[in-house]
Amino acid sequence: MRRYTGYRDFVQRDQRTLVGTALLLTGSHDQAVRLALWSLRSVGLSWPPTLWENPTVHARIAMYRRFLRRPASSGSTALVRLPPRRRVLVVACLYDGRSHAEMATVLGLSPESVEAEISEAVATLGKGDAARVAARLARVAGEASVPDLTAPALRALRRRRLRGALLTTAATLVPIGLIAAFTLLQQGEVWNSALGERNRSHTADTARTLAGAEPGRARPWRAPRTSFVIRYAVPGRCPDDGASTDGRPEPSRAGKVTCAGWTLGLAGTGEDHPALENVRCERPGHCESTVEVPDAARHLAYGDDRGHRPLEPAISRDGRRIAYLSAVEHRYVAHDLRTGERRYLSPVLAPADTETGTGVTLSPGGERFTVTLGGRRLRTDFATGAVTPLPAGRPTAAEKAAGWLRETYGRWHDSPSGRYAAAVRSAQGAGDSLHIIDAGRRRVFRRLPLPSLGDPTAATIVGWLNTREVVIRMTDKAGGDLLGFFRVDGPTGRMHRVAGLPDEDPADSVVLGAVTAP
Repeated sequence: MRRYTGYRDFVQRDQRTLVGTALLLTGSHDQAVRLALWSLRSVGLSWPPTLWENPTVHARIAMYRRFLRRPASSGSTALVRLPPRRRVLVVACLYDGRSHAEMATVLGLSPESVEAEISEAVATLGKGDAARVAARLARVAGEASVPDLTAPALRALRRRRLRGALLTTAATLVPIGLIAAFTLLQQGEVWNSALGERNRSHTADTARTLAGAEPGRARPWRAPRTSFVIRYAVPGRCPDDGASTDGRPEPSRAGKVTCAGWTLGLAGTGEDHPALENVRCERPGHCESTVEVPDAARHLAYGDDRGHRPLEPAISRDGRRIAYLSAVEHRYVAHDLRTGERRYLSPVLAPADTETGTGVTLSPGGERFTVTLGGRRLRTDFATGAVTPLPAGRPTAAEKAAGWLRETYGRWHDSPSGRYAAAVRSAQGAGDSLHIIDAGRRRVFRRLPLPSLGDPTAATIVGWLNTREVVIRMTDKAGGDLLGFFRVDGPTGRMHRVAGLPDEDPADSVVLGAVTAP
């Protein structure tokens, strides 16, 4: 069992604290030992741990989840009388040292709910004195009777190893049976083809429908490994976009990607980047390049009619990471340009996942990705690949006011917090002005006149650069020529030109990344 080198030391080192935690949860020494063994076995199944994984934290989280699935306790202490989830939160935060935010992620709760439950538990156990409760928990856990769990833990892993060998043998025999069955089914397919219709695999047909592309004609994109960052993304051209010869789009099934392809604008400080093909340097330390992402979805069909929803990739503020719906694999993926690493953010999408909309967002630092699939949300930690289901989120103020904003302005963008929105209003006989809107109250609290730049101009919103700056695109009203991109500070109204964005005016939106990169 060379694979389990170091596992014995881990068990001997952590068994006392794990049994102590289990005793606080169950109130019984026998049940505590069984729960601790289960958590040790959970760690052993994935041994050895990765470089970024802490096996002690793994064991504790596995113990919390196991206890919540099968809560068992004995005794009549005030702690044991607490509801199982509240008991787990108290033990995890006041004895094991887990943070409120960490437990909110583990249990799929909001941080406010975690704080409220712990406050109520502390009020019950220690009259509001958290330090007193923590000291009492440490005293009870220290009284745990802890046998040596090394032998039973290793014995459980040996049984698992034997079971794995049996499954491997079965997995070897199954393909032989499938080949034989496939050979027999081919004869039935030829017979059915005499009726003018061939049998087709429903799964394969569904996969082709959802992906919107024939297998073998496209491959998943592989990010180049480079120190360049993504400054922006613009959609590629889709001449037909599912259109028929009479100019009307053909009906398509829900979930079919009808248009794909985005172009990334990269920026960096050096020319020596073999992973990039077309690096252009205007001056030392200021280089640019472009990369095509052909499988990044742009339009997604929904329903049984001719409706399509636009999709956009999500780019981290530092420009290192990008996430999108892959038209080839039909699941959300994320890429890191610095390491070339890729993560799957969702399972393969089913039609039900796209009926009410789908999308992907990033945390401000780009560490976590959240995918919305209909009524459910999945959060992925890029460093570990851990996927956590999240409770259905409450709509933001901008989402609630979307109908009013669309009717009033037509085109608008919500702020990163969802509390505000930005839109451009054109007045008859006057220049355009940028409106910063309090979406909750549905009122404009900042009107910022936009300069004419010498000739009559038209402005459109590109997006929010951060929590206070909005990027706009200005064009000549007469000829439609692009005059440039500008960043406008909402509180002060100051406007500065943004260099490095596409020179030509794209027909669709521009997704912003590290706009201020060199």
